[in-house]
Amino acid sequence: MAFESPRIAFIACGILVIVSILYITANALPRWVTRSVESDTVTAGLWKICVKHEDISGCDNLPSSMDGKITATRAFITICCILSPLSVILILSIMFVNENLKKHMSLLAKVVVIASVFSGIIGVGVGISMVVDAYKMANATMGVSCILAIAAVAVNLASAFMTGLIK
Repeated sequence: MAFESPRIAFIACGILVIVSILYITANALPRWVTRSVESDTVTAGLWKICVKHEDISGCDNLPSSMDGKITATRAFITICCILSPLSVILILSIMFVNENLKKHMSLLAKVVVIASVFSGIIGVGVGISMVVDAYKMANATMGVSCILAIAAVAVNLASAFMTGLIK
């Protein structure tokens, strides 16, 4: 049986590349939570915290032993950063393997994409919970990284649908 849906595979790969970029950017930027008080702005990400006071700004790494929500968000979003590009590689490799492996590779690609979706849902859900806790304590707002992660989950759902159509 020949590979029946190369166009769908390329569309799924394109969507997954976008998902990968969104997850990696959300993971790297220090802007999950933002708080402004007068001339001071504090932004916190999963890995760094940055403070800006008038013209002076600086960032510092967060310790690896943070509270459970930050650690869980770090873990699940990092898993997404690994699984999304891996999905692209698996989908593209379907075209180059022999006929006996195509069905197994297709199934593996679908499983990895679905794992990425679930990991993203959990990571973003815990991350949003972290933002809500910061809002309750310090009147903070959701940052750009959190919004990018939410967008990544939404687009990742579309990629899971497209990957499911690959035969």
